[in-house]
Amino acid sequence: MTDTELDDILDKWTAPSAPPSMHDRVRAGFPPRQQRKLRWRGSLVAAAVLSTAIFFLLITQASPQPTAPIPWTVDSEFIRYADDGSSSIEMYSTSYQSNTNEVLLSRSMPGNPFMTALARTLDVTLPPWQRLQMRLMVPPGMVERIKRSRAAGLAFITGCNPYTGCLVLEHFGYARAAAGCVGGPIVDRETVLGYQTEAIRDRWTEHGRMTLWMAPGLGCFALKVTYEEEHPDGTFHLVAAKQALKVTLNP
Repeated sequence: MTDTELDDILDKWTAPSAPPSMHDRVRAGFPPRQQRKLRWRGSLVAAAVLSTAIFFLLITQASPQPTAPIPWTVDSEFIRYADDGSSSIEMYSTSYQSNTNEVLLSRSMPGNPFMTALARTLDVTLPPWQRLQMRLMVPPGMVERIKRSRAAGLAFITGCNPYTGCLVLEHFGYARAAAGCVGGPIVDRETVLGYQTEAIRDRWTEHGRMTLWMAPGLGCFALKVTYEEEHPDGTFHLVAAKQALKVTLNP
């Protein structure tokens, strides 16, 4: 569901009003001294019903599938590294690029069907809910500035949240450079799945760093991302990574 489609739904949808006869029947069932309390509770109930109706309307209208054709998709794996150097795969994902933003198309947690189902439910319900919150709570002028900022930059899904696992994903955005992908020195060049990439490095935390390998031939999509933590002696060790497994070109 696009922002325009969501706006159209919110503009056109109104909650049906209760008939006057129902209001009279409800009032007649309570003593006069309770009618003031009833009106107060009725307002809360009406607000809850309206919020719930909007929420479920958005969920039923929402779809994780894009409305425009996708020229290519990228299958990736998300890897977590232990202190002893061993690794485990936390998640598989398929994503694509919409304008300059990476968009998740599907994902799964290997060996964990419950977390997979929960994550896919969040992927459907959270985006329309967040757009609704933005529309209700953020001034229109600021919303437009946010949209312009997103359109002018590059946004990536870089990894899994270290505290919640892959249920919540890490996102990072950068300003698009006039030449190349993003500003900053190129720290590495590597061929990933047949695509030339340019790597930039950024601080992840005070004692950590993140490196992204972006492919200009795929609109600067990040085919590889690594997270490293710094040891007291100044060396870095790998703690997490996102690695592209396959690029599928759609006809």
